[in-house]
Amino acid sequence: MFATALGLAPAVSAAAPQPVIMTSHMTFNPVGFNYGDFTVAGGGGLICASGSVLDTGLVFAGFQSNQKVQILVLKDFTCPDGIIHIKIQVHIDFVTGETFTWVVLGGTGAYEHLSGSGQGTTIPNADPNSGNTNIYTGFLLG
Repeated sequence: MFATALGLAPAVSAAAPQPVIMTSHMTFNPVGFNYGDFTVAGGGGLICASGSVLDTGLVFAGFQSNQKVQILVLKDFTCPDGIIHIKIQVHIDFVTGETFTWVVLGGTGAYEHLSGSGQGTTIPNADPNSGNTNIYTGFLLG
């Protein structure tokens, strides 16, 4: 009340980050972008429970060493009420495997104000040329 009497805006409490685990099953497409589906555990209702994924851009770097590769991948996670744009930075070590970091770049519809980030791991399919499973862990803010 004191803040209002002075013409100041009342304090707004920030929403708490919501822990999330997203699991994405990707299929490699040799003539176009990779695609797949995803499911969500957690997230505090900030994201739909499942949807589709499409890689919309990628850049390879570092493969000349034959030891490590960096891949920047842009992905669209599509829900019935909007799209979430996510960037992942894949770190591949030919000895220890593949990990990545991720960040929400923005979104459409219900996800215009969504933000978040985290890390992830990749599990190859039995036939590693057919695709993989990406497991994203982190936090979302709405």
